[in-house]
Order: sequence, then C-alpha cells, then structure tokens
Amino acid sequence: MPLLELESFEKILPKKLIERLAIEHNVDKCNQIKLPGMLVFACLLNIILSGRKVSLRNLEEQYEIKTGETIDHSTFGKRFAKIPVDFFRDIFEYLFAVLSDQATPSEKHALKIRFVDATIVALSARLLHIGLLANHRSKKGPLRYIKAVFSLNEYGLPRIMRICANADENSDCVALGDPILASVKPKDLLIFDAGMTDRQRMLQINNANAYFITRHSTQRLNTLDVVYEVDQDQITDYEPQKGAPTYQLLRVEDCRFGTQADGDKFENFPVVVIYGRRWNIRDKVWSPLVIMTNLPLSDNNTKAGEYSFKDVAELYRRRWEIETFFRFIKQNLGYSHVLSRSQNGIEVMIYMTLIVSLLMIWYKKATQIKGSWEAVEMWLTADVTEWTAELMDRAIFNQVAARKNRPRRI
Repeated sequence: MPLLELESFEKILPKKLIERLAIEHNVDKCNQIKLPGMLVFACLLNIILSGRKVSLRNLEEQYEIKTGETIDHSTFGKRFAKIPVDFFRDIFEYLFAVLSDQATPSEKHALKIRFVDATIVALSARLLHIGLLANHRSKKGPLRYIKAVFSLNEYGLPRIMRICANADENSDCVALGDPILASVKPKDLLIFDAGMTDRQRMLQINNANAYFITRHSTQRLNTLDVVYEVDQDQITDYEPQKGAPTYQLLRVEDCRFGTQADGDKFENFPVVVIYGRRWNIRDKVWSPLVIMTNLPLSDNNTKAGEYSFKDVAELYRRRWEIETFFRFIKQNLGYSHVLSRSQNGIEVMIYMTLIVSLLMIWYKKATQIKGSWEAVEMWLTADVTEWTAELMDRAIFNQVAARKNRPRRI
C-alpha cells in the first residue's frame, strides 16, 4: 500500500510541466527523437532511486525494460553530452521553489541562512577533460577530479553554485568565495568553514549588506572591547552528562578586521569574535572553537544580530548539515562517481542528483518516516513507480507522434 497517492507527486512536480519544459528547451530535436528528454529524465530518476549503480549499461537495461525496444548504451552517453542542461536545471528550480514555499511562517527568519561548502568526486577520472588536476599523476597521464560548490538553505534544500574548472579553484578562498560573491544578496547569512579566509572577499560580503559566520583562523584582528567573559570558576572540564550543553561560551570581543598596518581599508568593518569550547565526542575532550561574524552587536552587547552568542555558535555547528548532505548524496544517490566525461553530462547528473535529493527530503517530511535514508529511498521508489511509468508513456507517445509527423527524405 503506497504511503502517498499519485496526486501528491503531481502537485509538487506535474508531468505537464516536464513536458512543457522539454518543448521550451527543444530537448527532442529531430535527430534526437530516439531518446526523448522526458525518457532520459525518467530513466535517470528510476536508476538513482533504485539504489543501483548509475551506469550507461544500467540505463540501457532500464530503457529496454520500460519501452520494450533495444538501444545501445552509447546512445545515452552521446545524449548526455548534448541534451540541454537548462531542461534539468529548470525542473530543479521549480521543485526547489515549491518546497521552499511550503516552509511554515514559524520556520522563516529575517535573514536567509545559507551553508556553503565544496565536495569532490572522480578522484581517478583519467579520461576527464575538465575539472582540476590532482596533486599526483599516474603512468597513464594526469588525474583529474570534479570539485563542486553547493549551498544548503535553512530548510535543508540544496543548490549547486559552481563546478570548479580553474587551477586557482583548488583554493577554497576562490572556489567558495567567488560563487558566494556572484550570488550574494542583502540579508543573506552565509556560513562556511575556515578554508575561505580571504579578508577582501569577506569585506565584499559585508559591503553587499550580507553577513557571514565562519571560524577565525589566520586573520589579523584589532580588539576594541571585551563585551563578555565567563568567570573562571564556571568553566568545567568534566564530560557533559546526557542532555547537558556540549558548548561553553568563554569570551566575546568587539573587533575590527586588520591592524594599523592595513590603513583605513577595514576600519568600518566590525567583526564579533566568539571564543568557546565544544565537546569532542571522539576524543572525549573540550576543544577550542573560535568563531567570527560580521553580524552587528546589539546595543546592550548581548547579541550578534538577532542571535545570542551561543546561537551563533549553534548556527556554525549546523554547518555540519552540508557535510551530512554530501555523505547522503554519495552513499544513497550515486554521486560518488562520474557517469559522463563531458561537462554537459556532469552538470546533468548533478541536477538529477539534486532533484532526487529534493524529492527524498520532501517525501521524508510528508510521510514522517522515522527510519534511515535507505528506508525513505525504498518507500519513495515504490510510491513513485506509477508516476514515472506515466511519464515514460507520455514520452513514448510523443516519440511515436513525432516519428509519424517527421517529413520523409526525397
């Protein structure tokens, strides 16, 4: 018995929408009618949800099972290299907007929280012509890998920000910093790790009326005032009991980026530096955690922006959600290897992975499944079968109609 009815899928991702986008992006040109875009989408959706390895041969088998026709697996490879990425991007953007609109008012904040980080795949992709060169080479030639930058909003919904291709994007200052600056908007609250250390890029975020939270690492800071400091007798080194706080706030400083040697370049760039300790579960010790943010100090020096100092530390702790997301898409959605060698095909697969991840996030919330992502995937696969079957039927019907209407060669 399905957990959700067919109408539920139609409400968030109508088949007519996919059909319309296929027409808008001209994904089924006359010389590509044999493998319609809607059919490519449906086959990929089924393979990713089935838990099987996403390979060209498995796609070939999927196609033959669903259509009763034979097709060479290389046809899929050629299709990935040419099919318009915008078709998949628009499906993703539509689904992202629908699920974002479903957030309840109580979940919404004055600032738009975005967690930003990068992940890599295809560490041994010798045949790739794009991506970044690895630090080591093999006898068969240079090794390349794909580094992609993602963001996660406060509702856990992912977006792709950039696929890195330039050598300088090995550095997170460039790989993370430049996509952030390209997309930053007023009232964004960007949370990223200590790899993005460039003060100039942070200043640009600040000048865009946006905010950041990150770990303090090597930046030069000028302390103007200590606005909070805990009494030494309140600091404990004991292991926290179950349910007890795992973070200790120690000191908060009102600072400015830079020193006198920097001149007045950063004089109007205030940052709040929050010193604390977090309980390291693995090593069973309290580890230092120093966070900085450009959220403004409140008039009574008790908050940074709308957040208490402990809440700022909690927001940074939530940055781990994007690491969990990377593990989720690699373990459950086949993102750990590259299906296509072309940039076009790689982008198609990234958007398909994100589309399926959105469906799984939505499905888990809609069904209230308490189990693992594997359980969510199993139930979603069962429930979505009828929907994808109808999508394939539409694609095959359109394919046959197009063949009948195709003008004959003289």
